[in-house]
Amino acid sequence: MCASKLTSPEDLQRLAEETRKELAIREGAGVTIKVFVSPLDPKGASRLVARTFMEETRKANIAAKVIIAEGEGSSSFEPVVEIETPRDGVAVYRNITPDKVPILVKEHLVGGRVVFEWLISQRRSQHVLFSWQ
Repeated sequence: MCASKLTSPEDLQRLAEETRKELAIREGAGVTIKVFVSPLDPKGASRLVARTFMEETRKANIAAKVIIAEGEGSSSFEPVVEIETPRDGVAVYRNITPDKVPILVKEHLVGGRVVFEWLISQRRSQHVLFSWQ
């Protein structure tokens, strides 16, 4: 719908409804992807990576919240991406380019496998095995 022109009020209403549904899904998402933007990123590579994550998670039917966050960063690691899932905890990746995003979505988000080649750090989530009231 976004690629075509809006020619009637019904088109606008349909687009608004699609957007509302997508926002509701992303707000309740268990997956959070943070793409850190550095002041030294003049070409906007981080923003392109974030946009690619949005497209790829949509294609894979994964409800993910994609956030562009300000970070100091290190030029040798940029762009830096943090992926947080309830199942795997937090993984921080370095040097992520738009062509690496589909690999991360397929391996990490769909397959549950960390891509160690680009990994900087990882914190596992704390699963509660038993709960007494």
